Amino acid sequence: MTPTAIGLILVSALLHAGWNLIGKRTAQTVRFYAWAMGLGMLVFSPLLLLTWTDISRLPADFWYLLLASGLCQTLYMTGLAKAYGRGNLNIVYPLARALPVLIVPLVVFLSYGQSQLMTQDLVGMALIMLGSLALPLSRWRDWHWRDYSTPAIRWVLLAACATAGYSVLDSAAIQLMKQQGMSAFAAGSSFVVLQAAACLLWMLPLIRWGLGESLRAVPDFGWTLLAGSFIIGTYLLILVSMSMVSEVSYVVALRQVSIPLGVLIGVFWLRESISLPRLQGLGVMLLGLVLVSL
Repeated sequence: MTPTAIGLILVSALLHAGWNLIGKRTAQTVRFYAWAMGLGMLVFSPLLLLTWTDISRLPADFWYLLLASGLCQTLYMTGLAKAYGRGNLNIVYPLARALPVLIVPLVVFLSYGQSQLMTQDLVGMALIMLGSLALPLSRWRDWHWRDYSTPAIRWVLLAACATAGYSVLDSAAIQLMKQQGMSAFAAGSSFVVLQAAACLLWMLPLIRWGLGESLRAVPDFGWTLLAGSFIIGTYLLILVSMSMVSEVSYVVALRQVSIPLGVLIGVFWLRESISLPRLQGLGVMLLGLVLVSL
């Protein structure tokens, strides 16, 4: 992985931890994420003016990928909102970030029949996953399978599977845009706005008729606007970095550097408690991150 790609991913990790903090503190509703996506899309929409001619020439396959990605983003936001309403940031956030590390390589292998990951990468990803299993625990002697069957964890699983889905779909869409002659930045900057629009196409009917939430009032305009800008900006950096690597699994794994940031924010800002198993789990996850990034 190139230093540029690593740098983009690290900056995106800071932004990602930031908007998850805002989401946890401000509101745990899907409505909040819908407003955030909409406002973020408006902030970054001028980027489409630079690439609209190229976008209009993209094949139908691209638009199918975009719609599917929007659905996965909707499921991700829904799972995240529901999980935050039922669990602490220092548990929900690391699990939601760590689980896709194993899911994405599996999806890539099943989709393409091959993988470019080396043994070191697989060991690192396994360590990230093992570390995440310790996060719901307060004490090792209290371990029980029921710790992983709470409502919050079930919503986390939905968010993690959806993350894996949109990661693979978005990587394919970005590569298709590059094949049409678009640069990494042009492809990433335009796709991130289009994806937000596709997400809203799925999210608004879900909120109105599936969840029964009202869209009339913004939860908190200032924080929602900031969160939306962070959401779109974060993924813009990720989409550009996706175009610089040989396999999307690398990006998904290294993005998990945001996990310790999320936990530290939960402990020092939200005053959430942290146990020894959680600290040890974070240590194992960090070791796995180092192996993946080397």
